[in-house]
Amino acid sequence: MFPNRSLLLFRSLSVLLLVIIITEFVSAQRFKGGISGGLVASEISGDNLAGPNKLGWYASVYTATSLSELSELKLTIMYIEKGSRSVPDESNNFFEYRLSLNYVEVPVTYRIDITSFTQNRYLSKLVLEGGLSASAIVGSKEQEGGSEVPEMDNREFYPLEGNVLLGLTYPIGNIFDFHFGFSHGFTPARPHASGTETWYNKGQYNMLWTLGITYEIW
Repeated sequence: MFPNRSLLLFRSLSVLLLVIIITEFVSAQRFKGGISGGLVASEISGDNLAGPNKLGWYASVYTATSLSELSELKLTIMYIEKGSRSVPDESNNFFEYRLSLNYVEVPVTYRIDITSFTQNRYLSKLVLEGGLSASAIVGSKEQEGGSEVPEMDNREFYPLEGNVLLGLTYPIGNIFDFHFGFSHGFTPARPHASGTETWYNKGQYNMLWTLGITYEIW
């Protein structure tokens, strides 16, 4: 299931505009930036499946500017795979299921170096990160028992979602960093199968952990 062409065109133009803005800032030498990528372990809360069992990947470009000696603001544009999976075994009566979701995501995060909070030579290198992101879905595929779920049985995914982000970064060289992150949607990816809602639970929410490497280019 894919969004209509006009929505895809809007998203593509939005991403292009952000890239142009970032390029202009970088050319003014006010920002640093680079690329990152890695693995994603994901699940969807509310689907009654244990997780995270769905493995995917992400790739991104980012730019950041210093707010103080120990903090900075970071803007990222990424492609990321999310979803859910049931691994068939005796505990689930050999139920086989896979949901693959593809998103273009724009996180904005605040990063702080904890050097001033600890004297430990290893912990002082950590950088803590937190923020929000907006995601636009660009593709989805749902399979059960090895066969694709018919579109008529498919609940439609919302075109956009918002997420809360947490993470930490640890340097492994002058230009490389190890990054671990956690993300949880604060808006649902799609409604519950039953259609029920409460004030704090509007549907199924993406939840994921990322593990990757960041390379600073400029």
